[in-house]
Amino acid sequence: MLTYNEFAQDYNNKRKRPWQSFIEFFDNLKNMGYNFNGTIIDLGCANGRHFRTIKTKKNRLIGIDSSIEFVNIAKERIKKDFKNKIDINKIQIILSDMNFLPFREKKINIFFSIATIHHIHTDISRRRLFSNLHYVMKNNAMILFSVWRRWQKKYRKYFLKDSFKRKLILNFNKKQIAQNLIDFGDINIPWNLASKKKVINRYYHFFSLKELKKLLRIFYIEKIRKLGGPGNNDNFFILAKKKYELTNGK
Repeated sequence: MLTYNEFAQDYNNKRKRPWQSFIEFFDNLKNMGYNFNGTIIDLGCANGRHFRTIKTKKNRLIGIDSSIEFVNIAKERIKKDFKNKIDINKIQIILSDMNFLPFREKKINIFFSIATIHHIHTDISRRRLFSNLHYVMKNNAMILFSVWRRWQKKYRKYFLKDSFKRKLILNFNKKQIAQNLIDFGDINIPWNLASKKKVINRYYHFFSLKELKKLLRIFYIEKIRKLGGPGNNDNFFILAKKKYELTNGK
C-alpha cells in the first residue's frame, strides 16, 4: 500500500473532479428508474471525488480505501463538500482492504467501485472479491463498477503481442510473472510523480467482455456500457444485481 500512499496527494491534485463518464452512466441509470438508497459503499474511494455525486438524503455513505493517505484526504474533502451536519453524520470513511470487508451478511444495499477492481491481482482474488461482496449484499442489492477494457485502441497492439509471446516464446511467462503480470490482460502503467521526479508503476488488469460475464456469474447483469477515454469506449461500466445464494462453495 506504500505505492498508493506515495502518490495519493498527487492523484488528489490531478483528479479532484468527478469522472464525467461515471456521471453519464449514473445519470442514465437514474433516468431509467434505478434508485440508490440505503447503505451504500464507495469501494476504493480514493480522494472521495464521487461522494457528492452518489450521496443523497436517502442513503448512508461509507467510503473504503486501503491507503491511509487517501482516507485522510477523503475525510478533509467531506468537510469542504458537505456543509449540512446531517449529511456529514451519514458519511463514514474506513481504512480497510477490500478483501476483508468489515460488514456482516446481507447488510449493504449498493456497492460503487469506480476504476478500482482492475487493480486487483489474479483471477482467484477477483473471484474471491465478488464472492465476498455477494455475501454482505442484501437480496437484490446492486453493484455499479467500472474497469478498463482490454481491446481498446491504445493498448490493443500491446495485448496482441503479449498473447502471442505468452503462447510461443519460451520463458516469457516467467518474465511476466517476475513483474507480477501473471494473467493475460495484466499490465503495469506508469504514474509520473513530478514532485519527486519519480515514476511509479501501477498494476492493471484489462478485462474482456467474456471475462467480465464469467466473473459476474453470481449476479444478474442489468447493464453494460462502453464509455470514457479518447474513443469513448475504453472502459466497461457495469450495473449488476445480486442473483442467488451461494451453496456448496460454488
